[in-house]
Amino acid sequence: MLSLFLTLIGTSYVIGFHSTFSGQRIKVPLNLSGLKDGFEMKYKVAVVGGGPAGSCAANAFAKSDDFETYIIERKMDNAKPCGGAIPLCMVDEFDLPESIIDRKVRKMKMISPTNREVDIGHTLKPNEYIGMVRREVLDGFLRNRAVENGAKSINGLVTKLEVPSNLNGKYKILFKNYEGQKKIGVDDSIEVDLVIGADGANSRVAK
Repeated sequence: MLSLFLTLIGTSYVIGFHSTFSGQRIKVPLNLSGLKDGFEMKYKVAVVGGGPAGSCAANAFAKSDDFETYIIERKMDNAKPCGGAIPLCMVDEFDLPESIIDRKVRKMKMISPTNREVDIGHTLKPNEYIGMVRREVLDGFLRNRAVENGAKSINGLVTKLEVPSNLNGKYKILFKNYEGQKKIGVDDSIEVDLVIGADGANSRVAK
């Protein structure tokens, strides 16, 4: 079950179930159904980061009755200026409505910071295209879908992660809570069994 979740998470960091966090990707049990035998409580999962990776991971967990899922994201309407191109297969694979695609591009030129140019599109078939999306629209759709399936959204900025000191302990996430369109975050915290770091290349969870 969790192996599917990890596939959706992509390059996110998974921490939990009594593993020692070292800032690297770690192994977790591939089948969690047997761990819950005899318990009525749900496992609490916190996904830090509400972009495509985090939202898809949260959606996968939210659809399971075994988990209580939270998404912690600071910028709910973030208009990220890059990362808007998606492959055609992603529309079906992630069950996206075609209306979410802002433009259909068949040719493009990518230029690196060192001025290296790469032409893209010459291998596309006549009925294929590169989908261009606005990240605030794509991210919002994926995040809202996770919430509709049961995930709880928190407008917050994670400041610290406290690792449990014993096998029965929980991870404590300290964050600034900006719910209600607060301009200044209020200190808050949540305790969970599993943490997924999907907060980008400079992940605070990974650190």
